[in-house]
Amino acid sequence: MAIMKTVKYILIILFLLNINCCVNQTKKDEKQIKKTVIQYFKAVKENDLHTYNSLIYNSDNYPGITASELFFLNKNYNKINSRENLLDNIKIKDTTDIIPSVKMKYVQYVYKNEKDSNNMKKPLIITLMFYKQIGFNKIYQPVILQNHIGWDK
Repeated sequence: MAIMKTVKYILIILFLLNINCCVNQTKKDEKQIKKTVIQYFKAVKENDLHTYNSLIYNSDNYPGITASELFFLNKNYNKINSRENLLDNIKIKDTTDIIPSVKMKYVQYVYKNEKDSNNMKKPLIITLMFYKQIGFNKIYQPVILQNHIGWDK
């Protein structure tokens, strides 16, 4: 009987340690994503293409995309950042890729143009996708902007 209680306590302790490990890993992952987002917007603010590209997975394959998106974001940085401080409002959400079993995380910002009082233009959407298999220190998708063409007019 005493052996059964001991085994039961050991199993409970192992279970609790396993849960604690998962929680700690989740916090580490979120901390890394936030660090990457902060580095990303710092590169945008400073118009630093080299750092910007170093944060995007396979950016060498998309030089036109990364350069044009950095140009747009840098040009509109003060307008975008004035509405809500980008770095104070990092909310990490879960999603899946095209294949539902591929789990991903993302940070997204949505901005309506203040000049568009009739809501004729779609809002600017900034989406930073993260995929654990390549590391949360890289943004997985090179296309970060949606609805940006003409948004600032």
